[in-house]
Amino acid sequence: MKVLSKLVWVAFILPLILWSCSPVDDPAIIPQTPSTLTSPAAGSKIVLTEADKADTLFFQASIPDFGVPGNYTYALEMAKGGTNFAKVVALGSSTTPTVKVAVGEMNKLLITEGLAPDVAGNVDFRFKTTIDRSLSPLVGGATTLSVTPYKDAVVLKNLFIVGNAAPPSWNNDNNNPPLFRDPVNKDLYVYTGFFAVGEFKVLEKLGQWQPQWGKNGDTGIADSSGGTDPAAWAISTAGHYVFTMNLATKTYTLVPFTGAADVYYPTVGIIGSSTAGGWDNSTAMTNINFDKHLWYTTATVTTGEIKFRANNAWTINWGALTPISGKAELGSSSNIPIEAGKYKMWFNSLDGRYIFIKE
Repeated sequence: MKVLSKLVWVAFILPLILWSCSPVDDPAIIPQTPSTLTSPAAGSKIVLTEADKADTLFFQASIPDFGVPGNYTYALEMAKGGTNFAKVVALGSSTTPTVKVAVGEMNKLLITEGLAPDVAGNVDFRFKTTIDRSLSPLVGGATTLSVTPYKDAVVLKNLFIVGNAAPPSWNNDNNNPPLFRDPVNKDLYVYTGFFAVGEFKVLEKLGQWQPQWGKNGDTGIADSSGGTDPAAWAISTAGHYVFTMNLATKTYTLVPFTGAADVYYPTVGIIGSSTAGGWDNSTAMTNINFDKHLWYTTATVTTGEIKFRANNAWTINWGALTPISGKAELGSSSNIPIEAGKYKMWFNSLDGRYIFIKE
């Protein structure tokens, strides 16, 4: 009986052993095809004009194939030609294969990315599609178009800090540092730096007390247009802070700076094809004693490119792609485009922000 039981057990287990040793088929791979730009066709030339800024551009995508049915969302992305989408600019999305982009909005984004007004430049476009299933997005290949932007007539407002908590104290024309305007949102201004115990406000014109900006409650801002000077922002503990102002939403933030604020450079300068020293020699900037991270210079430049660098060497340098204002990244290979003219240039080595104010 024991022998028989063993034989029955072997007869039961043997098929399982043989099955476990048999080859296992790999799961089937579902072929997938991303969307690509079908219209405008590759190589098309688009010339934007200010007269048409309210018009709409239409970008048509091919239908993707995720291998399974579902509902798609088409996101249109662009990048400066030849950059391999190192910086992706979102243009909009749609649940249909057509994404619409306003001419004026497209123009602002192109200028922000460094394309010169009235000059044709290559721009890469692609579609990233998603599906309402647990599948990864599909990113299509790039389609290159020739796009000519126009010179945006938007008036860029400059804002300056004043007060005994800031470098110029209560002097409205004392080399007052500017707030750094965001390159995309023209209504957003950022100032990162050292504040002493005291108060500060914001001015629109050097040498004048009006217009003036100040605090309105815990998050709001107010100006002096109503005939009354707004309240000042107060600093109760000296230190490094990040201050932001949004003129469109009439809001502000004032929070402690959380990064490393103890890195200082003996010298900082501008360098590039537009500067007097070309790419070989830096043009020195001047440091504000009140805040060792704030640097400025007044320079006459030619149309070209510039960067910021420290200690007259390439070991520490900052670059970006946006003209007039922006946030330069440490070690970036990008160059800042600039048009010929005389500028008061400001650079903040604490957060990399810069602004050029034409004189």
